[in-house]
Amino acid sequence: MYSQLASRYEKAVDFDDAGSVTILAVTTMPGDDVTHPVPDNTGYITEGQFYLKGGRIEPFGSLSRLKQNVNGKTRNDHRALMDGMIRLYSSYKDTLEKKSMGFMMSEWDEKLLKYGAMFEKEMMDLSVNISLEQALDKGWEILSECFESDETGIKSDLIQQYWKK
Repeated sequence: MYSQLASRYEKAVDFDDAGSVTILAVTTMPGDDVTHPVPDNTGYITEGQFYLKGGRIEPFGSLSRLKQNVNGKTRNDHRALMDGMIRLYSSYKDTLEKKSMGFMMSEWDEKLLKYGAMFEKEMMDLSVNISLEQALDKGWEILSECFESDETGIKSDLIQQYWKK
């Protein structure tokens, strides 16, 4: 179903003694056709825009102007953990494609399949509502449940500091 909210700006509505409601413009495309030019309804929202698919944030279609602020302004593992997890998620997507074509799955592929399912469910699902600190801890937890520390591509000093034993 094709629908558009035609609002060009984020709108906040204040209610006396009851807080406020923020409305964000949303654009959906028929058949999830992201190759079609999508109107930038979020052009004035500083966080960027999120591509949502199947009830989850799809990191490869999303834009974030906040990523540039990660270095040095949050926990020291934030940027490396974020980059490492997205890199592994990309490998998971490749593994899903191989699996759908009937290729045999290696031990590494099985690790990626487990990781990708956990990453989507526990971090990218829209029902997940945790703080940044909790999300970083959850990231380490997921990595340690799916991989050996040297398989993540994350620097050893961060592994020593944050790896879940």
